[in-house]
Amino acid sequence: MAALLCFICWVSPIQAYKRLRKNGFEGPKPNFPLGNIEEMRKKEKTDSLFDQSIDVTHNIHSSVFPYFARWRKLYGKVFVYWLGTEPFLYVAEPEFLKQMSSVVMAKNWGKPKVFKYDRTPMFGNGLNMVEGDDWTHHRSIIAPALSPANLKVMASSMVESTNKMLDQWSTLIASGEPTIDVERHVISTAAEIIAKTSFGINDDNGSLVFQKLRDLQISLFKFNRLVGVPFSKLMHLKKTSESRKLGKEIDSLLLSIIASRKRDHHHPQQDLLGLLLADSENNNQVDGQQGKKKKKLTERELVDECKTFFFAGHETTALAITWTLLLLALHPEWQEYLREEIKEVTGDGPLDPIMLPRLKKVITSAPPCLHVVPTTHRDPPFMGSTIYQQHAAGRGQCWS
Repeated sequence: MAALLCFICWVSPIQAYKRLRKNGFEGPKPNFPLGNIEEMRKKEKTDSLFDQSIDVTHNIHSSVFPYFARWRKLYGKVFVYWLGTEPFLYVAEPEFLKQMSSVVMAKNWGKPKVFKYDRTPMFGNGLNMVEGDDWTHHRSIIAPALSPANLKVMASSMVESTNKMLDQWSTLIASGEPTIDVERHVISTAAEIIAKTSFGINDDNGSLVFQKLRDLQISLFKFNRLVGVPFSKLMHLKKTSESRKLGKEIDSLLLSIIASRKRDHHHPQQDLLGLLLADSENNNQVDGQQGKKKKKLTERELVDECKTFFFAGHETTALAITWTLLLLALHPEWQEYLREEIKEVTGDGPLDPIMLPRLKKVITSAPPCLHVVPTTHRDPPFMGSTIYQQHAAGRGQCWS
């Protein structure tokens, strides 16, 4: 047992480290079995991202990930760092990624097992965790839910929820409230929109799912974890148990919502949950290219997709909107530019989705992640991938 532990924690990762160095991959020297975790946790001179004595920086990457900024100066735009005994490839060089993409097909980009195992209670086997043909199948089901036509239908619900949030702000201001937690309100509103437009969930159930997902997020990501360190979950049994319990509670809640929608089969909806249910209930789908029956989604996969889309669908968007509002607050002149453009395009009437392409300044000021773009036949690989293919380094897997 001691020999096995020694091999897992030290011998195997040291051998991998030497092979990567031999093939030209530099990076900070790991201290196994923690890898570079200790260095990543070192406190910077400035604990707060926004010191009151300085201007808000737009170099958000260096502020949030100071260790990456340090390593990038030392080792360049491509280097290897270690989470425990797991190596990861940091890539900030587009040409390098372009060359990798040209020789590694989309289906060969998998997901690091360390993250899949660590985040099972949150995402299960949802879209951002499945691989290969399963990923292609899941994505083909989800993509129509985000078509321009469907997004146009969702617009009224988005406006309704946003107006409700703005009314709450007006009430708080009128009551003399000195501060408003904009991030909390925006995240809550984004979750409400996702619940209504993608799953047809009412306010009560939507709020309950949202709150439990937030609790699960805190349980998984906010405590002192050692991701990538062998047997690290044994060091945090209470938190591990709490995460699993929350995951099961969310599963149970979503299963009841799915069961309710199945009973209402006389009124099918073209939202995300409706499309997922239609696929899971259709046993006669045939692949046009191979002439084989398509694999239908299981009940477990339905729940995992709901969790994935509910969480990922509101979190990134809400944070990007919050950041945009902060920048607009710092630059009042841009608020005036945008108000003038909106008034010019809409007149005194409501904003229609058809008008959005004419709002050039609004589109320019919005973060890129908020732009709706057409899907491509072959999606590019993303950061946080594993390549299941032999490559120039002479190693079967490469983490980025």
